[in-house]
Amino acid sequence: MSTWLYQLNPQSWTPEIFRFEIWEGKNWHWIYGSKRSAEVPKIGDTIIFFYAPSGGDDPGVYGWAVLERCDVESKTLYFIPVAPTNRLKMDPWWDKKIQQLADHIRGTMKQATLFPITLEDAKKIRSGIRRWLTSAE
Repeated sequence: MSTWLYQLNPQSWTPEIFRFEIWEGKNWHWIYGSKRSAEVPKIGDTIIFFYAPSGGDDPGVYGWAVLERCDVESKTLYFIPVAPTNRLKMDPWWDKKIQQLADHIRGTMKQATLFPITLEDAKKIRSGIRRWLTSAE
């Protein structure tokens, strides 16, 4: 299984809309634009939802989902958001650690929708989410 970073554009899909529309367990689908890999997302892959700091004022990791299917012709991902998305969308993970990790994952070309994430970086994201949600800030 692979993990992908789905970068949301806050000017066309605001964090407020994400908070209202996306719910754990509710099937959803989105079109992806530019993809930074020849690999095609597969059933069971993990999708991490991320708002970059450019173009908006509420960046961070907003949640994740399990991929149901990917329609390559229409460039559409069908997915099911899972826990702790409902919590993260209200308190997105945004600190220096995720900022550096997201920059590393996106590389020099940050203007895309879908980025592959290495297994090592996926483990860092899972660990970072646990740390973020259990911090007493």
